[in-house]
Amino acid sequence: MAMFTGKLKVYLAVVGLFFAAPAACPEEMDPVLVRITGSSVNIRAEASRTGRVIGRFSGGETAVVLREEQGADPFPWSLVIARVPYPDGPVVEGWVYGQYVEPLPQGEWSGSVSGAQGLAFDSFYLATQERFGSTPEEAVRKLGKPLSRNDREVPGRHDPSYKVTFTELSYPGLELRYFSTKDSRALIGARVTEGDYLLGRAVRLDASPRQVLLELGPPQFQDGAVFGWSDEADYASLEVTFSGGKALLVDFSVVLD
Repeated sequence: MAMFTGKLKVYLAVVGLFFAAPAACPEEMDPVLVRITGSSVNIRAEASRTGRVIGRFSGGETAVVLREEQGADPFPWSLVIARVPYPDGPVVEGWVYGQYVEPLPQGEWSGSVSGAQGLAFDSFYLATQERFGSTPEEAVRKLGKPLSRNDREVPGRHDPSYKVTFTELSYPGLELRYFSTKDSRALIGARVTEGDYLLGRAVRLDASPRQVLLELGPPQFQDGAVFGWSDEADYASLEVTFSGGKALLVDFSVVLD
């Protein structure tokens, strides 16, 4: 992604709060962004103090709660997804005792982005661009004739003689945006409102939060219904709106410098 000079910032929109009672399955739950408090906090394979330890938080990491189970212990057990260690480790899914789970303030960025966490979004973007193409012509070859096409040429922000062409393609339930210059071209937007279109490997309508989190890892941001991921650039955004444990809207976009 050589055309990006800033930082990739991703927002995953979800509707989610803690749940006092367990659901039939994690996919029916909406997630909530939390911080792990304490130190040397065990991640267990089962929601029990005797459950097998599959990882350990050092304390202060961000994670996402997918569901809760209240047992005999004073605090509920929380099923979380996180990177261990953060942000370079693999994505881990397991149970943490609720005493060490604290919801993060809404609307504040937290955590750093590097290593595996950043590479996960890079992989998501490249897979999405491969699926829809890096030019409008590639999109037409892959998806067929669009319902509409809009081309707009504007002068470059830093050099007015350097022309930039923005193209919008509209398909049923899908809007795509591209940019091109004499030197580069890329997909800079994909908004899905219906249909079976796939972004990355798992981001699609009806996808569960778990499926999306296993691909992208834990986010750095939550603001009500919006979860956010960032990478070591500052230009792309992804918003996925969940309701009832399923994605209802997917919106990926890139702002060029």
